[in-house]
Amino acid sequence: MQTKGKKLDTVLIVILFIIIAGLPLSIKILDRHFQPPAVSSNARVFTLTGHAQQGWILGEVQAHDVLALWRKNKQPADKPRIEVSRGDVVVFKLRSSDVVHGFSLIDFGIIITDGIEPGKTRYVSFVADQAGTFTFSCNAICGDYHQVMQGTLVVKA
Repeated sequence: MQTKGKKLDTVLIVILFIIIAGLPLSIKILDRHFQPPAVSSNARVFTLTGHAQQGWILGEVQAHDVLALWRKNKQPADKPRIEVSRGDVVVFKLRSSDVVHGFSLIDFGIIITDGIEPGKTRYVSFVADQAGTFTFSCNAICGDYHQVMQGTLVVKA
């Protein structure tokens, strides 16, 4: 009976060791899978955070700020305006502070329909090869204020 207990203890210790040793490897693999794409040093990088009542917010919204956004006046924030020069490589880091959002910048062929989930970042990269004023928006119904989920990209000649 005691031999059976020792074998079980040994097996459990081996399993525990495999799990502990495998954790760093698993985390490294996950990091590689979700790691942002390589961004060239001359790229213009902008973070846009979606919020169901405030619209697109230029910059990152921390978790503790989400409660403050919900308590704020129910009027949406100012729509973000991003200015770049023609030929710039533009990278959008898209985040969500509350619900699943979508994103579209149709003039540059960018349409994300599978969602920007809270806590995850989606990267969109493109060359601003046409001058003008373009509208980006959320393309997933995300709440009562969905229609305010817009912003402007200005590409200067």
